[in-house]
Amino acid sequence: MFKKSFIVAAVTVAVGLAQMSAHASDPTYEVGLGGSYFDYDDYLDFEASPGVRGLAAYRFTPAISAGLVVEQTQTELELFNLDVDAHHYFLEGLYHFNTDGRVQPYLSLGWGQLVLETDLFDDYRSSITTVGAGIKFRLAENWEIRSALNHFFMTEGEDAFYNVAAVTLSYLWGGSDAPRKSGAVRAKDTDNDGVPDPSDVCANTPSGAPVDTRGCALDTDADGVADYLDNCPATAARLKVDDRGCPVTLSETISINLKVNFDSGSAVVKPEFFSEIRKVADFMAQYENTRVEIQGHTDTSCAAAYNKSLSQRRASAVAAVLISEYGVAASRVDARGYGEEQPIADESTAAGRLANRRVVAQVSAQIDKQQAR
Repeated sequence: MFKKSFIVAAVTVAVGLAQMSAHASDPTYEVGLGGSYFDYDDYLDFEASPGVRGLAAYRFTPAISAGLVVEQTQTELELFNLDVDAHHYFLEGLYHFNTDGRVQPYLSLGWGQLVLETDLFDDYRSSITTVGAGIKFRLAENWEIRSALNHFFMTEGEDAFYNVAAVTLSYLWGGSDAPRKSGAVRAKDTDNDGVPDPSDVCANTPSGAPVDTRGCALDTDADGVADYLDNCPATAARLKVDDRGCPVTLSETISINLKVNFDSGSAVVKPEFFSEIRKVADFMAQYENTRVEIQGHTDTSCAAAYNKSLSQRRASAVAAVLISEYGVAASRVDARGYGEEQPIADESTAAGRLANRRVVAQVSAQIDKQQAR
């Protein structure tokens, strides 16, 4: 009768737990094994005795859990000097306090069956009700020590009771509601980068990639390539890099029209053209090992020899601004005058002659190209 009723009760509770788990987020499971000590009242006339305890539990929320506890002990009926095997099984609900802490006190309430076995008499069975209290102490993320003190009432016939003190070592597993080592409730970390999902700005960081406090991959040299992909982790600031994080060099000659124009016969750079010259400085700062040739040009208003000299002075004036105002090394700058030899517009109009009075910057560098497989 006991076995049948207990199995029915256990199955009923298991079904209830399964239904509740469908609504509980990230449950925690627990199995434990430990020792216990039985102390009986005078009515039972049993000797106090040590025993063993096993348990399996399910934690629905940080505060509430339920489980099955099984205990066994060997004692002696003092009146007859008779050995007795005592077993009890009970379902127990726990309410926890300080759920965010490593140390969590709790209260418990349960119901089950007591079975006493001897060689001389038939087995004795009684339903039992228990109230208790204890403390759980987190040892590590998946391990816990649980102490318990239970007071049991024999609810069928006899007005008898007994007490059991127990200590159990439990193993925990399950979802993110299981407290971490610090005791705090664990939050999900989908990409396993150490930053919980609610705080993770970059939720798909590859596993093992170093991340910052926001969960985003580190980019120590700020070149736009994450450290875990960066083959050149110490690239100088502002340098253009490839997808491996290494400085890019040019494979061709690039010309930049500065749009710096001059008054007729003048080699003075007007301040309104400084921003154009700065574009060359910014471009050169992005590429290592580049040199620039500042090319000066004139219209045909004067003699060719004079124009040659004037174009050289114009080129040198722009080169001086590039070096003195924007910090480009003089060793990377050349200035050359081409006079009237390379016109780009019709000299018969004033607008055409203005266009020909110009300076051009030509930047070049050598690249080692990777060959495709």
